[in-house]
Amino acid sequence: MDAFMKVFGDITVGTVALFITALVFLWKLYTIVKDHLIQKYKQEEEKERKVKEVIEQASHYPEWHKQSLDIQKVFSENIASIENTQRENYKLLENLRNTISEHEATTCRYRILRFNDEILHDQKHSKEHFDQILEDITRYEKFCAEHPEYENNKAILAIENIKRVYKRCSDEGTFL
Repeated sequence: MDAFMKVFGDITVGTVALFITALVFLWKLYTIVKDHLIQKYKQEEEKERKVKEVIEQASHYPEWHKQSLDIQKVFSENIASIENTQRENYKLLENLRNTISEHEATTCRYRILRFNDEILHDQKHSKEHFDQILEDITRYEKFCAEHPEYENNKAILAIENIKRVYKRCSDEGTFL
């Protein structure tokens, strides 16, 4: 026991309390460092997982790029098809517009010729009827001027006669 007392004989309660406090301090320090290291490890592990994910996505880039080019090609072809269809529709619309205008001019010419026939058969007309036919004449002549390919010589004499009779009726006051 002498040896024990020699080694541990100087130890006091204060030294033991200091030693226990030191051990508790070291234990607390150890748990803090351990928790910190575990947290750092988890962060690094998450970072590594994300890097692997990015690398995996990068490995798919050539495939995705090809898909993108294919989609772009189809999209461009569809746009070109729509543009061609629009051009064709515009041409059809222009043809329809020209056909309607020509039909309208032909209808005006028919009314002009009919009105002239009525005048030639001594049928009387009101001023309003003359005004309407003069409006048809204006539209007909405008169409003919804008469309030189349209046959225009079918109503020239009838138009001259209608204008001459209108002037005479206007001067004499002989409208119906």
